Amino acid sequence: MSLAYLIYNFLVIIILLLYSPALIYRILTNKEDISSLLERFGLLSKEKINNFRDEQVIWVHAASVGEAGAASPVVAELKQRFPEYKIIFSTMTNTGRDMAKKIIKEADDFIYIPFDFFMIVNKVVKAINPELVLIMETELWPNLIRYSKKQGAKVMLVSGRISDSSFKQYKYLGSLLKDMFSKIDILSMQSEKDMNRIIELGADKGKVCNNGNTKFDQEYGKVNSEVKEAIYQEFKLDSKQPIIVAGSTHDNEEEQLIPLYKELKTKFGDLILLLVPRYIERVEEIESLYKQEGINTIRRSRIKERDSARESVILVDTIGELAKLYGIADLVFVGGSLIERGGHNILEPAALGKLVFFGPHMFNFKDSTKLLLENRVGIQVSNVAELIEQMEYYLSNPDILEEQSRQAIEMINDNQGASWRNVELASRLLARRKELSK
Repeated sequence: MSLAYLIYNFLVIIILLLYSPALIYRILTNKEDISSLLERFGLLSKEKINNFRDEQVIWVHAASVGEAGAASPVVAELKQRFPEYKIIFSTMTNTGRDMAKKIIKEADDFIYIPFDFFMIVNKVVKAINPELVLIMETELWPNLIRYSKKQGAKVMLVSGRISDSSFKQYKYLGSLLKDMFSKIDILSMQSEKDMNRIIELGADKGKVCNNGNTKFDQEYGKVNSEVKEAIYQEFKLDSKQPIIVAGSTHDNEEEQLIPLYKELKTKFGDLILLLVPRYIERVEEIESLYKQEGINTIRRSRIKERDSARESVILVDTIGELAKLYGIADLVFVGGSLIERGGHNILEPAALGKLVFFGPHMFNFKDSTKLLLENRVGIQVSNVAELIEQMEYYLSNPDILEEQSRQAIEMINDNQGASWRNVELASRLLARRKELSK
């Protein structure tokens, strides 16, 4: 093991020791179950191990909710192309796993990715023995890649993305980063910019390609008239009411949206605001915040109790419903953008034919932002005052809003196909591996 890996593994141990109290607290407070913790330490259940023993395996890894969504069309394409393979899907977060289980029906099993310490990772890789490891977007874990290659697997980065912050951080990895890149067989990036960045970081130009963003292929759910009607009835809404959905919001954003709700409510009396926080455990905090402002709210989990005459702000405290709620929206705001968080997936509402509003901080989704703005299906504002002004304009001009909806769907259709292209490359890797093993 090189000095770079020795230093890296030493740092991983330090981080684990520092993180241990938090892990213990999560278990004691039932925020994490013991089985998930065991998986993170490489202790897979016998049932999971037996499920993959003596099988051909493809391992797909995605960090959390967004990456799981991007992986879903890739996994579907893989299963269709290689039905004889078993697919194991790993995530880092609990919400990512919950989402993956809901939308990725083609996966044969789900695990938490092990902590990236060499002894832990080596044990898991040997137990799973994958022929191919597909890593989504930016999940570059040195030991996972190293020991997958050591076990004989082909490794591919799919829909790779290098954000501004990642670009700066990766530079500190030095020789470790270059060694990691050398062990990845294909680095398939989302855009030309991502491709140039990873080459600048030290990736072999011959292994790097631009195949687009798999999120364009994601099945966001067809929110047809029947689905919409069911939502209207369950949420006690009228289809003629103007509805704003604020998705993936963060701390300080819900507070900023209070004046937006108040001002638009005075002009559109039957306005409905659906707030979908990125982390549902914050719902109680948001509830209290709006109560202090004299705004009545109702949780989605208690929607049967909703008094439609009193409660026009609905706090969504469930996972996996954002896409269908975007489907009933007249206007969509995507959070993480009024604060310096870097934004979230703006393609999801666009794919459902929505004009998408977002703030100035979209540095993690620069290409998607540029695409939506160029196609005039995205509205970027610098502050809430501008957001109020723009939303009022479009609520007052439904004909213009309808035209934007058509343009959004056209834009998505024109950019699909990344999943097929990535799986085509993956199939070549599998074929090459079989040739070498003869």
